[in-house]
Amino acid sequence: MNAIRETFVNNLKYYRNKKGISQEKLSYAVDKSIAYINQIENRDSWPQPEMVDKIAAALGISSSALFEERGSPDNVKAEFAERFGKTLEDELVSRIEKTVKDVCQSI
Repeated sequence: MNAIRETFVNNLKYYRNKKGISQEKLSYAVDKSIAYINQIENRDSWPQPEMVDKIAAALGISSSALFEERGSPDNVKAEFAERFGKTLEDELVSRIEKTVKDVCQSI
């Protein structure tokens, strides 16, 4: 899968869910069928640039936000795990445990 399409779909789902908009409500907002929105989110269809603008407007974000690789928290988590080999949660727990241990030893 093309990385830009993957990023777009991940961000579309993230921002749609964050805003609490169903595929049905988004389809009404952009004057397309629910099936069309579903096809985009299932990576079976790719929207024209004008439709990207309409989708972004309906979500209350800029069109470019849909293409930012680090746009959604899901993308940030995936990038972190890919880069460092563990999840952000694991890294934070590890750092907190180390800090607590260091503080306890200094007392």
